[in-house]
Amino acid sequence: MNVIDKMQFTSGPVRLLVRQPMIMMFILLGLSFIIALSSVIFIADQLNTRSDKQTRVMLEKLLANRQESMRSHLTDNAEWGEAYRNLHRNLNVEWAWDNQNLGESLFQTFGYEGVFVIAPNGVTRYSVLEGKNRFEPFPLWLGIDMLKSLSAQLEQTGGKAVSRLVSVKNEAILISAAWISSGGDLSVKTVAGPPSIMIFADRLTDKKLTDAGLEYGIENAHVVNSSGRFSGRNSLTLPATGGSVTFAWQSAAPGAALLTTLLPLIVVLMLGTFFLAYALMQNAIRKARISDESMFLLEQSRLALSASERRFRDVAETTTDWIWEADEDQKLIWISDRFPALTGHHINDWRGKRLSEFLVTVEPITLQLAELLRVGGNLRLRECRYLSAQQYIRYCNLTVRRVIFSNGKKGFRGTATDVTHEVEANARVHYLSHFDELTGLPNRVQMKEFLHGQLSELSLSEHTLAMIMLDLDMFKPVNDLYGHSAGDEVLHEVSDRLRRCVDSSGLVARLGGDEFTILLPDVNHREVVEKLCRCIIAEINRPFLVHGNEIFIGVSLGIALAPQDASSANDLLRFSDIALYGAKNSGRNNWLFYQRDMGEKIVQRREMEHELREAIHTNQLFLVYQPRFNVSMAQVNSVEALVRWQHPRRGTLMPDQFIPLAEETGLIYALSDWVLLKACEDTLHYLPAMAVSVNISASELQDKGFCKRITSVLEKTGLQGERLEIEVTENAALHNPEQTQQIMKQIKAIGVKILIDDFGTGYASLSYLRSFPFDGIKLDKSFIFPMTESHQARLIVENMIGLGKAYSLNVTAEGVETRLQLEQLSSLQCDSLQGYYIGKPMSAVQVRNQYLKPAGANKNPAII
Repeated sequence: MNVIDKMQFTSGPVRLLVRQPMIMMFILLGLSFIIALSSVIFIADQLNTRSDKQTRVMLEKLLANRQESMRSHLTDNAEWGEAYRNLHRNLNVEWAWDNQNLGESLFQTFGYEGVFVIAPNGVTRYSVLEGKNRFEPFPLWLGIDMLKSLSAQLEQTGGKAVSRLVSVKNEAILISAAWISSGGDLSVKTVAGPPSIMIFADRLTDKKLTDAGLEYGIENAHVVNSSGRFSGRNSLTLPATGGSVTFAWQSAAPGAALLTTLLPLIVVLMLGTFFLAYALMQNAIRKARISDESMFLLEQSRLALSASERRFRDVAETTTDWIWEADEDQKLIWISDRFPALTGHHINDWRGKRLSEFLVTVEPITLQLAELLRVGGNLRLRECRYLSAQQYIRYCNLTVRRVIFSNGKKGFRGTATDVTHEVEANARVHYLSHFDELTGLPNRVQMKEFLHGQLSELSLSEHTLAMIMLDLDMFKPVNDLYGHSAGDEVLHEVSDRLRRCVDSSGLVARLGGDEFTILLPDVNHREVVEKLCRCIIAEINRPFLVHGNEIFIGVSLGIALAPQDASSANDLLRFSDIALYGAKNSGRNNWLFYQRDMGEKIVQRREMEHELREAIHTNQLFLVYQPRFNVSMAQVNSVEALVRWQHPRRGTLMPDQFIPLAEETGLIYALSDWVLLKACEDTLHYLPAMAVSVNISASELQDKGFCKRITSVLEKTGLQGERLEIEVTENAALHNPEQTQQIMKQIKAIGVKILIDDFGTGYASLSYLRSFPFDGIKLDKSFIFPMTESHQARLIVENMIGLGKAYSLNVTAEGVETRLQLEQLSSLQCDSLQGYYIGKPMSAVQVRNQYLKPAGANKNPAII
């Protein structure tokens, strides 16, 4: 089918007629749902408005009824002969309060906070406030004077009860007043003159309003304020004496319930309608497409047979297969035009030849085609090999069907799908699963298969199988310094050198990273293995030339023998790995045969590693401080922090018992951070004006974040950088000196000093002292011990002190244990002294008590 045909299918007239009405239908549905949603929202808003309006009316009714009830209660008490006799003519407190005629019951029963009797002259004669007989003038209690307006209003009503809403101090108060009269009691003799006034006051608290509002269906009625500034649909503002009062309530919001109920239904209905409409549209379009296709096919059916055949050929050529037909003798009678493109052969060269001649494998397919011709059906042959025109082996999948041609003869028709890339990819996958891609050596999978095979044959012979596990020493710095591409080149060269050493006598495999293994299946003597190990070490120790640089690495080897050490592959791997671990710990660049007790040592070492990791985080470590005596000041002005491990089973462990393990396992960084933090904290708290020095591992100077770690400790503790000193060994800066120098400069920039510890025992040169920013050197105690007995030793120390002075370095002598040593070193102008004569390692508190007493008492009398 050509491009024009496809365009006709995708844009047929029937589909266009169907698509436009369906789009209009979707638009109308969308508008309908928008109108429905808008209507529901509008109705909900109207319901809310109507509900709030009704609540407003009910609230007004609530206030009116409360005022009416209040006037009724006031009338019952004011228009009463007894009240006139005991309150107007004379004040009878016993009658009013003690007999509870006008007392506590008005507050307890009706909640009136104020009950007042006002004499004709306007003076408050009697008051009951919040149910207690407590006198307070009415204007003072209310906060405003409204007696004149109340009197005027009572004049208009003839003394009948009146009421008002009053706003005072953001409170709403109902005030009701009436003249005290005999109430028509003829037995009471009235007197001429102005009447007394009885006043009830009802403070409208939120609780009163809420309780009263519940009877009217009003929720949470309350006073917002009395200034009238609040406005809202669920509020009511009423005028009042002293301002206005705004009441608010919790809206019933029936519209929200309507939205909660109807909106999900409308949305679901909308989505369902759209989904149904979409399905109907797709169905209509599909039927329209089928109709268009049918119309097109009907139109095409009028074309000539030749056009139909040409179209078939075009379709066949668009596939990745080539199509063929053969007669009953399996001779090819027709081949599609894709055949030359896929195989490189010409069609005419193969027309008339048998299909079996085209394939490399002949006999099986000949028999299968003969059987297919007899019984019929289909035949599928996978990964049949054939030769391309360029004589390359290629692969194809054949699909064959027995057919009867138009002349009535039987034959075959089929397709051939080229699957060369698929077969090569599978072979590549198989290769990668058994061989290392970088070096081409067998990988762990291939090595294990080989090892299992050799172990199964080992029982039939008297020979020994040797497994050698190799690990490259100092390989990680190659990646760090020169990049991973250089590391890959080194690994590739290592694999070549190992092949040359092993030759064809064994198998060399790469397990991953810088780990290799060698299997020697036929070993007669141990000397053969040792000879091979010497060869490997010699080869690996030769320099590697990468990117113009000579790179030197080493190798450690662990060896396990079968059947002497183990007879299973897993045990051999484990034992050789244990032996390798032992070889690394015994100095590297050597080999070691597995021994039975190695496993126990490894377990013990791993246990100690775990315990050290736990000790760092569980306060099993502690610091002691050895004082350092300043000769010119004649006092101790600094200390060296020394770490100890209080092991729960082994007691106190010294640094040389666990520091090497920390360096090998990488725990040295966490340990250093702990020591730095603890030393700075102790120095700040217990050792004012003293400096503290901390020993660090050589690997710390390769950590680009080391300066940030020190800065973080100083910021946490508040210790000044000038009071912290870092001690490193001479060899610390020999590896990657450029990076080490940069890190040391960063440390110096924050004020921290750097000292060379155990000076004279390493490989430092004069240029070493000149190139790196050291502040001082500490002479190793091995030079101090013999100086009192040997003139030559004393001369060496004198020259070392002079060397330090020449480079403006502070010189400290370690291991000072006698007064004679102190006197000699002082005469040689050594700056500082440290040793058991000065002071043994002790806690920070002991240092403070012994060397930091008042009035210069830190001058040790024994030293002076």
